[in-house]
Amino acid sequence: MFGKYDPADFLKKRYRLKGWKAEAVDWGVGFLEAALFYFVILPLVLGTYPPAVVVQTCSMTGTYNVGDVAVLMGTSFDAISAPEITTPALDYSIYPNDIREQTQKLVFGDGQELAVQTTGDIVLHVSPISGEQIIHRAIAKVTTPTGRYLITKGDTNMLPDSAKIECAEWVEEGGVQKCTLLSQQIRQLCSPADVGWPGCISTPVPEGKILGKSILTIPLVGHVKMLFMHIVTLGHGYPGPLWC
Repeated sequence: MFGKYDPADFLKKRYRLKGWKAEAVDWGVGFLEAALFYFVILPLVLGTYPPAVVVQTCSMTGTYNVGDVAVLMGTSFDAISAPEITTPALDYSIYPNDIREQTQKLVFGDGQELAVQTTGDIVLHVSPISGEQIIHRAIAKVTTPTGRYLITKGDTNMLPDSAKIECAEWVEEGGVQKCTLLSQQIRQLCSPADVGWPGCISTPVPEGKILGKSILTIPLVGHVKMLFMHIVTLGHGYPGPLWC
């Protein structure tokens, strides 16, 4: 990285290191150079942190596979490509209103509708519910009197990341009424305020939670990191399948 001013060579000559000590210096300096490139140089050039993420699920199959690396660039709300709507309130439902079918359109409280498309930008955002980083497609840009929001969805997920689900059957669990038709995945999308609410409604992404949009895909190289984490965490590095 530093050409003829390689700090590893300088250290080895300065301290007359040979054998395993010289090898350790090479590895140590190489690690520091890689960290400097990833944590400092790339964020400065691309205008976002993190500058890249490893795809770990099959929610974007057809665009990403497990182990792909998505390279990101900083973006603004206005620069994100997705269908736009202006509405008095952030209140919408989905059609069909069924967790077993792909969502076809969003129906807002004032009667406006938006068809769900797979042409919007893919963005990395921080979930306002779980706090986790999610890389999904922007399917709507919503402007309200209180702020601007993205509605996002994994291309192969049945539901948007924020959706209202009406429930046909309720059971009582631990003193709380819960919908038997909601999978564990959908329950995780519910915020604490949703407990006991007739259905599940989660919060669209405020523009301040948008970290960047995808500009490049590097296939499968993320498996190196995932394998390392799988070893370090004793079998917890792969949250899903190895391939979609």
